[in-house]
Amino acid sequence: MTTTVMITGAGGFIGRHLAGRLSGEGYRVVGIARGGAALEHCHATYRAALGDSLISVMRQEDVDVVLHCANHAGPNEFAINVNGTRRWFEEAAAHGTSLQILMSSLSAREDAATDYGRAKHALEESFIAEGGVAFRLGVVIGDGGMFGRIKHSLARSPVVPLLDNGCGRIYFLGIDYLTSVVEDSIRSDGDELRGGVWRLQQPAHCTLLELMTAIRDQYGFACRFLPIPSLPIQWALAMSEYLPLKLPITSTNVKGLRQSRFDEFETDFARFGYPAVSLNDLVAAAVRAEDTAPMASGS
Repeated sequence: MTTTVMITGAGGFIGRHLAGRLSGEGYRVVGIARGGAALEHCHATYRAALGDSLISVMRQEDVDVVLHCANHAGPNEFAINVNGTRRWFEEAAAHGTSLQILMSSLSAREDAATDYGRAKHALEESFIAEGGVAFRLGVVIGDGGMFGRIKHSLARSPVVPLLDNGCGRIYFLGIDYLTSVVEDSIRSDGDELRGGVWRLQQPAHCTLLELMTAIRDQYGFACRFLPIPSLPIQWALAMSEYLPLKLPITSTNVKGLRQSRFDEFETDFARFGYPAVSLNDLVAAAVRAEDTAPMASGS
């Protein structure tokens, strides 16, 4: 019998990679997205945003697993993310969904400087209390997310601000490792993972300078770095967010980086049975994936 996996935020970076991996392995993938347009690798796509109900979708789809990737950024960020995700969790549980997994973040903490981090912490508490699973992620290396925003910034600007001289710690993982861990978790029905928060970052960390240098060099960008204190950048970004601009990094990103730039995080990487991969090798894999993407889509 085919397992049906619902992915919320299925049009986002992590959601679309999970959809591609799972559909390729024979799962039926149901996507939830704000736009509602058909998504690649999803057998069905439904339009919904955090705050909406999924009861009508649950009546149409016999969902076995829900992967919670949806995130609202903007006004009322904390309330919409917490209340909306909890609602979807409860609706899925009421319809007999056996496993629910939250994509969380290393920035999740009760005293987080951002609504994003505080919301992820609150949702982790809800998930583990109800026997769900939470995966805390560092910077996911691939064609999107924070990694993609940094890459975009390096590609388009000859001079790029280097926050706090690039000395802050960055914890990272590869997108393929993440999708592998999630698939393994679905296959085992969350055995020995339920009720826990698991940190998936690689055993070694890097600095922001090392990450930006690896991206610049391996993608062949010609930009230079300009060391600058992060606080003025945070203020400037916060002001710009009142204007009709879309920048590759937000004040929330900088707030989170500032709060956790010297934190040390333990990792559960080893328990999932995959070998560690260096930062340079993960960036090289991202470059290769982008180089082969047009060929793959045309085949």
